[in-house]
Amino acid sequence: MLTNRLLNSSKNVLIKNRLLVSTTNNNKKVLQQSSTSLATTTITQSNYLFKNYYSSNINDQIKNIEKLIQQRPTVIKNSLSSATISFNELNKYSKTVQLNEKKQIVLVKIGGGVIEDNISSLIGSINFLRKMGLSPIVVHGGGPQLNAELAAAGEVADYVEGLRVTPPSVLAIAQRVFLRENLKIVEALESSGTPCRPITQGVYQATPLDPAVYGFVGNVTKILTDSLASCISGGYVPVVSSLAMTEQGQVLNINADVAALELAKAINPLKIVFLNTTAGMKDGDGKVMQHIILDEQYAELMKQPWVKHGTKLKLKEFKNCLDHLPPSTSITITSPDLLMKELFAVDGSGTTVEKGQVMLKTSSIDEVDSDKLTHLLRKTLPNNRYHINISGFKQELKNLKATLHINSHYTGGFVSCPLSENGDSAISIIDEFYLDDSNLDSSELLFKKAINNGAYIWKDKGSNPARANWFKKISAGYTNLKGENIYWSQQIDIDTQQFQSLLTQSMSRDGSSTILSRFISAPGHFHIIQDKKPTKQRVGLIGARGFTGGHLVRLITNHPTMELAIASSSTNYGKNITTEFPQIKSDLIFSNVKPESIAQFTKDHGIDGWFMALPDAISKPYIAGLDESLLKPVIVDLSADHRFNDLWTYGNPETNREVIKQSRLIANPGCYATGMYLTLKPFAKDLATTPSCFGISGYSGAGSKPSEKNDPNRLRDNILPYKLVQHTHESEVGHQLGTPIYFMPHVGQFFQGITLTISMQLKQPLTVDQVYERYQKFYQNEPLIKIEKSIIPEVRDNANKHTVTIGGFAVNGNHLVVVTTLDNLLKGAATQALQNMNLCLGIDELTGIRNELK
Repeated sequence: MLTNRLLNSSKNVLIKNRLLVSTTNNNKKVLQQSSTSLATTTITQSNYLFKNYYSSNINDQIKNIEKLIQQRPTVIKNSLSSATISFNELNKYSKTVQLNEKKQIVLVKIGGGVIEDNISSLIGSINFLRKMGLSPIVVHGGGPQLNAELAAAGEVADYVEGLRVTPPSVLAIAQRVFLRENLKIVEALESSGTPCRPITQGVYQATPLDPAVYGFVGNVTKILTDSLASCISGGYVPVVSSLAMTEQGQVLNINADVAALELAKAINPLKIVFLNTTAGMKDGDGKVMQHIILDEQYAELMKQPWVKHGTKLKLKEFKNCLDHLPPSTSITITSPDLLMKELFAVDGSGTTVEKGQVMLKTSSIDEVDSDKLTHLLRKTLPNNRYHINISGFKQELKNLKATLHINSHYTGGFVSCPLSENGDSAISIIDEFYLDDSNLDSSELLFKKAINNGAYIWKDKGSNPARANWFKKISAGYTNLKGENIYWSQQIDIDTQQFQSLLTQSMSRDGSSTILSRFISAPGHFHIIQDKKPTKQRVGLIGARGFTGGHLVRLITNHPTMELAIASSSTNYGKNITTEFPQIKSDLIFSNVKPESIAQFTKDHGIDGWFMALPDAISKPYIAGLDESLLKPVIVDLSADHRFNDLWTYGNPETNREVIKQSRLIANPGCYATGMYLTLKPFAKDLATTPSCFGISGYSGAGSKPSEKNDPNRLRDNILPYKLVQHTHESEVGHQLGTPIYFMPHVGQFFQGITLTISMQLKQPLTVDQVYERYQKFYQNEPLIKIEKSIIPEVRDNANKHTVTIGGFAVNGNHLVVVTTLDNLLKGAATQALQNMNLCLGIDELTGIRNELK
């Protein structure tokens, strides 16, 4: 039985190891030890605010944080001091932001009262956010100011269901007031040294809500982010007013709360913070509510007599927003004085609003969604990509009288079994936790509540520090016994003889499998796989034809830990893959995966990641098909569709490796763009003028579909210029570097490869040696980047290779010319895509590539 496996049957084993006991219940007595002296230790629980991306130089980061804190304005010092923020918390935050080149956006909604009464504290806090590497977007209201102006003009402030009725006379005053308040914020930010831009219109597109009832009040139909993206990429703080416009140009009033939350739904920021003068949302007794869990409390809250007008609207819009964002998203309502505490301290401040989760408890899998459960079990077994035998799992639960506990989002759960068969003990053993480490922080409160509502005990070897720390947080106490931590819940009385006896029994070391491990099997089999080596990670390829598709198929089929489970091609549907790629040895048959069927293919074939090797604009429906499902595999998109989308990670491993490891959506760089980006990146901050890039690609870059750009007769003894301005790769590189470039592409008469001649005008003159040293240092230990000091790279020397060669340096004062070559189908496409997939799936980056390096 499970309990016999978990606990040693011997009743006489004494606790010889020192017990390290931590309990949250001050009334409990620390366990006494008869054979050794007692060591009492206070266990400091590490606070997790952001996911740890592991800094390569933590000491340097701490020094940077300390320096920033010394430099910050007095108001920020006071704010952080009152927030009791530790360097550990700031350092943990810095590991996320400093290693992440993507903009980390914090959406800050400011109430009109804050602008009126507390703008100095607000400005100081936003200024500090920028210094910490975050990108604030400010959305402001102006309710109190507008009410005052309306009263002065003899207008009546009227509301319907929390929305301001806005006739033409009110709209005219509102426009004037919102512009004035916007400029007030902008001027205060600029005066403090924070560059910002006023955005009074152009973000919200809307239609009239109900003109007969509300007048000129808008219902947001579209968010236009171009102006916001331009501000953020330029280092400015956007300050956005809550005014919208119809397609015909009519200005409409938008409630500021609604405006902020609609924007949040569109951009999915790192944090959503509402700032008001009451430091939170108050209940009927005037007390600030610390937590609002909408899944549990929304219906009841909406019935309360004190929930009316603006409060009711807020709750309704909070729910609408969080229903559209990832489950871990939360909204915080606090004051400017406590903003720093909310963003950096673990315990936060004010009111935290979460969609929340409910822990389902059942002894029958028939009561849960088996598909979602299967997905959870697969996801929480990253080293065992097996098919889950749910039927066997269900039967074992019944046999052992076990209970499955799973949250309503199906992102975590655990199985518990009664300590005794005859039911004479209230204590249950937690046999297994099913939880991905990325969900530890967001699920802490729910698991803590569920576990401490019962009498549970469980063990852990402590090999995963993050999980061990999480267990300490959700438990009432723990002790270390013979190298394993034993945890218990709050309802267990540790003074009872039963519990003392339980602890004196050593945890089993017979290696027996848990319930789940007995029902994991390879396809077509059913057996215990305790000692079986993990299977390969399974990937699919959409667009498995043509030149790039051929290289991807070859690289994946030769990959030692990756399996090509699906190769989709509508042209070759039903044929053996060898008909298109005769050099490949495989029995795989081409599939025809469509956008509406990709989720089913993902589930049926256990796909861990998808390669999208499709023309521009074709991959979006496939990705939408996955987004609508519960399944969230890695996606590496080789098209240009998402290279300008900050929700996707730009997949250049040499400059963005750590971020890629933590990402799921990867925009694979373009072929020309890869060469230009890698060449210009080390000098991006030294450019005095816009650099010019002259490029020639082999005609394979034009694809396999016949056109004049891949017609050998047209190209014989010829070179074809095309798209000499505003080429997609010109915009792509400019977007990623944060500075514009000029690019002039051409097609040559050779088949494969790219050569780029790049001219840069620098702010300061450099020698050839200095240029060479800059590149060497920037790309040191990068096996796919070759730096040649004096040799001018040639296409034929780099074709059919995975590397990029940068060299041929020529200087004349401030003028620098560099020549770069790469293979457009390999490092410019397939090789880089495989690097990205490897990183996302936790595989060594060069697996499947290294063996081909020469």
